[in-house]
Amino acid sequence: MESHFILKMNIRNIVIILSFSWLVFCAAFTLGVYVYSARIWPYPVISAVENFITGDSAESTTVVEKLMNDFDFKPTRQIVHNTKLFKSRHYHELTGIGLSDKRKKPLVYFSPDAQPGYRVLYGVFDFKAGLHGAILFGPDGEVKHIWHTTQEGVEWSHQPDSNVYPHGFEIDRDASIITAYDAGTSMTKYDPCGNVIWRIKGGYHHSISLDDQGTLWSWGKENSDNPYGQHLVQIESDTGNVLRQFNLYQVYEANPDVDILGIMQADTHEKSTWLFDLPGDMWHINDIEPLPEKLKEYYPQFNAGDLLVSLRSPNLIFVLDPDTYRIKWWRQGLTRRQHDPDFNDQGTISIFNNNMHRGFSSIVDLNPVTFESKKVVDGEKYGFYTWIRGKHQRLPDGGYIITSTEQGRVFEVNHKGEVTFEFVNAYSSNNEQLPVSEARFLPLDFFTEWDVKGWEKCNTK
Repeated sequence: MESHFILKMNIRNIVIILSFSWLVFCAAFTLGVYVYSARIWPYPVISAVENFITGDSAESTTVVEKLMNDFDFKPTRQIVHNTKLFKSRHYHELTGIGLSDKRKKPLVYFSPDAQPGYRVLYGVFDFKAGLHGAILFGPDGEVKHIWHTTQEGVEWSHQPDSNVYPHGFEIDRDASIITAYDAGTSMTKYDPCGNVIWRIKGGYHHSISLDDQGTLWSWGKENSDNPYGQHLVQIESDTGNVLRQFNLYQVYEANPDVDILGIMQADTHEKSTWLFDLPGDMWHINDIEPLPEKLKEYYPQFNAGDLLVSLRSPNLIFVLDPDTYRIKWWRQGLTRRQHDPDFNDQGTISIFNNNMHRGFSSIVDLNPVTFESKKVVDGEKYGFYTWIRGKHQRLPDGGYIITSTEQGRVFEVNHKGEVTFEFVNAYSSNNEQLPVSEARFLPLDFFTEWDVKGWEKCNTK
């Protein structure tokens, strides 16, 4: 009888313990839901841990690699792969530019047949003075100048430089540069010597373009902590003042008869709802370029100042009137997850076709009147593939300078298809490179408002 009593007591205790545990679990779960919904402490701590583990949407790093990056052992969040060196080219190591001792020297190939001009590269270089910057090569292929760039040291919320990705660059004729970052929260303008002229808060990313009026167009949002703003923003280049901004939903509302944006909606009997495949990444907005007056004659269907826009997720490019928000022209499905469509002096639109997960990338040329297209740079021929990011520019001789970001590589082909310049941002001997975000070719007479000998006074090289 005593043992029976003890058994009943044990069962009772077990029930009490289980019931109490269940109540604690329910209370903790309810508190967790409230913390998440109300964004109260310890939500910031939980969110920081969650963001650390998941990383950027384009990352594939392990937790150990993230720790190595965040404690400055190695920039593992930045490292890219898949670059092949061509034995027929005579590369030389780039030295004397103040690189970190932890990395290998970049490799450069410069042909005597390369077009005369300057080349500026913006990206991750791991200098002793900082992680990011821009390198200017002179007409002789030698480094002429370096700008060290950062988005740290601001009073608003921001990531360390090791956790942001250079993406958004412009250079003016006075040798000032403007930079932005994916996952960053600012845009910065530097003078020729690298001193900050202005810095503004906002989620500016992917692309910065200067128009004929001396204003900049970029994707972002003024004063936003969201690193991937969804607005088209016009900024005064001299001051950094935001002149206007509008978003794609306003463009959607202004174009009921051109419903190319509605493809990103799910429909029910009562309403259509916008889709989000990743938070804030429904469109993956990645380029904006105004039509300059000097190219207007090649595009009679457009006006100077019209904006050429690229949306990666729906494989869509279109031309937009920034005053009325009306879509004048569009093309969808020619490319896969493209970047950087450009106007040119041929009256066509050249497009950086990433061709994500389908082999090699390419540059495609599209006639906006006839919709005829052709591949003008075949990635398979040049070992060229970047699943995300990337830039290109048509050169005066009909060739192209191409930035293959996820290979840490820039290469230039002339009108004959011959490679005349290549830069490989080698980090280690283990096929590790650091990404180059963008390369620009600048003609010999580009710096009309700056004496190129003035860099000797900067003493920043």
